[in-house]
Amino acid sequence: MDPAPPKPWLKPWLKPLPKPLPRSVSRSGALVTEPLGALLGSVPKSRPSWLTVVKTTVAATVAWVLARQLGDNVAVLFAPIVAILTLQASVYGSLATGLQLLFANLVGTVLAIGWVRLLGLTWWSLALGALAALVVARQVTNTPLARNQLTIAMIAVLVLAPVAKGYGQWRFADVAIGSVVGLVVAVVVPERPRLRRVREALETWAAASVTILLDMADELERRAGEPVMAALAQRHDWIAEARELTELSATAAAELAGAEETVRFNVGAGRHRQRVAALRDDQVFLVRVTLQVRSVSLAADRLYDRPGPVPALERATLTALLRALAVLLSDRIDGARPDDTALREALTAAVEDVHTVFPSAVAVLDSVSLLGRLDQLRQDIVGEDAEALIDPDTLPRS
Repeated sequence: MDPAPPKPWLKPWLKPLPKPLPRSVSRSGALVTEPLGALLGSVPKSRPSWLTVVKTTVAATVAWVLARQLGDNVAVLFAPIVAILTLQASVYGSLATGLQLLFANLVGTVLAIGWVRLLGLTWWSLALGALAALVVARQVTNTPLARNQLTIAMIAVLVLAPVAKGYGQWRFADVAIGSVVGLVVAVVVPERPRLRRVREALETWAAASVTILLDMADELERRAGEPVMAALAQRHDWIAEARELTELSATAAAELAGAEETVRFNVGAGRHRQRVAALRDDQVFLVRVTLQVRSVSLAADRLYDRPGPVPALERATLTALLRALAVLLSDRIDGARPDDTALREALTAAVEDVHTVFPSAVAVLDSVSLLGRLDQLRQDIVGEDAEALIDPDTLPRS
């Protein structure tokens, strides 16, 4: 059982606080019944912009028209397909995708032409051809897009070559036309950086970081006096939440990378560069905060509600400090200047207090280590202006 009532300097943070809600989440959204909800939730939520839709339509049409002008090229297939697949939200993405598709389609076409001339087209030669394409794709490509396209290219040429005069030979021209048209459209009509989506991803990530701190405090408070978790495999509920920060950080990083690519290759997007740079600073800040939050969550999970001696750092003290950090982080996210004066005093008092439980520093090592992580999180939230709990230069040296 944890000792002592909470200290007076913790009173501002003893009551549960409301948890933040990301702006991109509705407060009254209906839930889809499981397991259908889980299935639908796993579908990527990213949608192309209307500009991308129009550009892709134009690129496919132009590629098909150009390919049809080439002599006996009557079975135009790859030109519009490659143009559609090449065109991405950014010029950089279009260039990377175009090169992958160009390589994959050329290799698949060469394999198909040689395969038909060597074995003809029967059900078993088609099966062997598909197997050969998959094996070659596995060895010479390193992305799912290129791997799938190589196989599709070979099968398409295998199936259509016997009935379309010169089909295999014209596929080289098709692929080149589709790639060039897709790249030209991407360069001539560049996308605008999708800054709103980047901000929403960062806001969701930040709100989750605040929520985890509050949930840790609430769960510690709720478990007070309950039986301990006998097995190390049992974890507090907040551990699963902390793991989800990794996915949120990856989503935000991907959105930000897309915006940076768009700005880098879009001459007209120069006015957005400063805003993208500011969003990158926000992302770096949240990476530091996330590392500290996860570190605190793991340390608290290992220290509390476990068999053995009660931690020197009282449960009520830790609960209050976590809520104080949540308030500080929320202020920083909202753009306010975080004031950590009271929190510094509370952390200092907490460090001094754990030494009154056990006079030996070794006996309170876990609690002091956890307090050190909390203080590091405080400093990361405050930023460059953060002050240490104590100035080492003011202390006497032995």
